[in-house]
Amino acid sequence: MTQTPTPVHLFNDEQWQQLHTILHQLDRQQALWLSGYLAGGRSDPQTESTAIQSQGQSVLVAFGTETDNCRQLAQQLAQSCTGIGIQAEIVDLAGVRPRKLTKTETLILITATHGDGDPPEPIADFYEAIMADDAPALPDLAFAVLALGDSSYDHFCATGVALDNRFESLGAKRLINRQECDLDFEQPASAWFDQLLKILEPSPTNIDLGSNTPAPLSIVKSAVEYNKRNPISVEVLTNQNLSHPERKAAIHHLELALEDDGFRLDPGDAVGVLVDNPPELVALILDATELSGEQAVTHAGLALPLVEVLREHRDLTIPGKAFLELWSNVTQSEELKLIVGGDNSQQRQFLRDHQIRDLVHLYPARPEPQALVDALRPLQPRLYDVANSLDVVDDELHLTVKSYCYPFRNRLEPGIAAQYLLALEPGDNVRLYPHRNGRFHLPPQLETPIILIAEGTGIAPYRAFIQALSKTADRPACWLIFAEKDFENDFLYQLDIQQALEDGVCRHVNATFSQISDGCSLAASVVNEGERLASWLLQGAHIYFCGEKASLEQCEAAIKTFVDEQAGAPAWKQLTKDKRIHRNLY
Repeated sequence: MTQTPTPVHLFNDEQWQQLHTILHQLDRQQALWLSGYLAGGRSDPQTESTAIQSQGQSVLVAFGTETDNCRQLAQQLAQSCTGIGIQAEIVDLAGVRPRKLTKTETLILITATHGDGDPPEPIADFYEAIMADDAPALPDLAFAVLALGDSSYDHFCATGVALDNRFESLGAKRLINRQECDLDFEQPASAWFDQLLKILEPSPTNIDLGSNTPAPLSIVKSAVEYNKRNPISVEVLTNQNLSHPERKAAIHHLELALEDDGFRLDPGDAVGVLVDNPPELVALILDATELSGEQAVTHAGLALPLVEVLREHRDLTIPGKAFLELWSNVTQSEELKLIVGGDNSQQRQFLRDHQIRDLVHLYPARPEPQALVDALRPLQPRLYDVANSLDVVDDELHLTVKSYCYPFRNRLEPGIAAQYLLALEPGDNVRLYPHRNGRFHLPPQLETPIILIAEGTGIAPYRAFIQALSKTADRPACWLIFAEKDFENDFLYQLDIQQALEDGVCRHVNATFSQISDGCSLAASVVNEGERLASWLLQGAHIYFCGEKASLEQCEAAIKTFVDEQAGAPAWKQLTKDKRIHRNLY
């Protein structure tokens, strides 16, 4: 458990206890606003975005993200701006209209690319609007773009590239060349920030060195900030198989102890789980490279045993370009040299066809331990929706995890995250951090009807919704539609759903089980209730989709067709613009 140090030289015990209690109740945006208020002496808590007050020029730091990496980088940059006398306003690009940029002097955009070239789902509306023919000209805007992506996809950093080019075509002036970052983005992003700050830094004569020079954000960050660099460690209480023991893709329910009441999440939010590579995969890599796991290497400035870095910090499955280049050098393989010297599409195809275990087996070599660590991609956290409301069960986190295997070459490969989580036993510890998913929260108006559509583990956040609604006196009408394989063996959270029906928390439940539904699809179970669907939409209902992307996109397409046929072609698009469609797909 991370402990917050007490600055005894600044506060007495009573003051610190009061301050610590208040800080733990703040979400990240409140914490940042408070830090700006303390630094600048005043601010307006009703503003839409977070402002960090300082002297000198002003920049808009906008981010587009699904995993929170871009948000954290935006905060890092804004703090650095504060330190050199620049006022930095942090905004989520999801809430920005292109017209706002006509009144902005300097824009720093930090955005990820989702999947194989798509913009992050929260910023889809902004992306569509800025790419439209009627997007406003931006002759007075200076801009810079930091793009995050995954080089294993063909359309690497496509969103950042497209926006960078679009701003230029609209007349904006580029401050610095675009920086494209792979999964290991911290170092190149930091170096790019350093270059950018030299351009933004005001001259010494323009900096006010008076008593209001802003302070860094450390006091708030140290008290409330859990993230992937500062995770919380929680104990496993329960790991229960919810599905039939003979089902190939088992679904488990995990309960984790949560002792820190400052760890806050709302229904619809997730946690990022820092997983470990399986011991047998670590052993395979060590054996193939003839390296000792006890050899010391450097990771994040610390000297650690090689085995620990490979187990906890490095991706041992997917090779990247850096690993390919290293392996070409240490093996002196003519075949690998040809691949490295080939075009990018050839390299990507080769990397898609080979995992690291294949390369170390087909092209054996003994690399330097540090070179191996530096060439491997970082092991990424995995996001899992929280399946309970912390307002109802406040000292536990519940997760729903499905076993996952995929065919690769002539074998089945288990998913690293699912394999790790399903193997946990009571008493084991898990490292994780909160991940806000504001676009998938319950509507702010409690009387708004909600339609919850899920398949498989997509039921998880709806269990949290139902728990939260059970404690609400004037609860909204709730309609739950979900699909699974078999009624007898795969009815996930059946007792919770039945209780919700009895208590009136759920007004309607439609369940589709593929083995007994005679071809009835998830979408059909909604469309077949067309009269009810139309009535609820007229009452302002919000619709939620949660589960595997391919299946839920197919479901949404069928419902969209039905709604547009009933209410006119723009109907579904208008629901999206009105933010009444909520998606949480994976």
